Amino acid sequence: MWGLVLKRLQERRDSAKSTEESAYLSELINLAHTRRLPDEFVASFSEEGDDLSQWRSYCPGEAGFSIGFSNAALRSQRVSDPAGGEPSFVGAHLLKICYLNENDTSEIDLAIDRILQLAAQLQGAMGFSGPISREQAVLSWVGVIAPSYKNSALRAESEWRMVLSKPHKPMPGQRFRAGKSTVIPYVEVELNRNAELRVSDEYMIRKVLVGPTPTPDLSREAVQSLFLSKGHGEVLVEKSTIPYRHW
Repeated sequence: MWGLVLKRLQERRDSAKSTEESAYLSELINLAHTRRLPDEFVASFSEEGDDLSQWRSYCPGEAGFSIGFSNAALRSQRVSDPAGGEPSFVGAHLLKICYLNENDTSEIDLAIDRILQLAAQLQGAMGFSGPISREQAVLSWVGVIAPSYKNSALRAESEWRMVLSKPHKPMPGQRFRAGKSTVIPYVEVELNRNAELRVSDEYMIRKVLVGPTPTPDLSREAVQSLFLSKGHGEVLVEKSTIPYRHW
């Protein structure tokens, strides 16, 4: 939804009440147009663990699993090093998606207002004499907020997103895989670890749902055996309530 956020910044600039406000928003817009992609890495999750549209989209064959993570597991701020070194600390946010109509700008305006107010407070308290400008800092915050909006037509997804960023520095731990039309960068997150890299006492997986399959009982028993062999018999393993169809 970067396009929608950028459009709203442009509209606010065009209706600005002062030359100073207009110039400030223009600087943000210019920086947004030159931002490096990708500056944020995103992983998507759904509140709907047993939804037909999700099974059909992501598991069109005869095998699929829906994994329910603990909340703490998805708040990690560490990405692993491909070379096997120490994990790197990054900015991380777990955000619930807000679904908007194209003409509904109220939620985006509230987010932009909060960011601008915070920037003004920092400017007054510190003079913002750090290694980056106030505008660059604001743009970084906008980059975190923008992925939390999607078109209302996708509301059934009930999505949450883990957003990782490393403002004004290359994202550490980048790996690359082949996509359908391009090379795709990605990172591996050290799940279930806090900012001090300590592992949570609670296991990161709460539940596994076996997707529609011609052998649901066999599949469920196999998954239960897997977790028992790893010492995590507390993980709940259930079958999907959706009848199997080879779509």
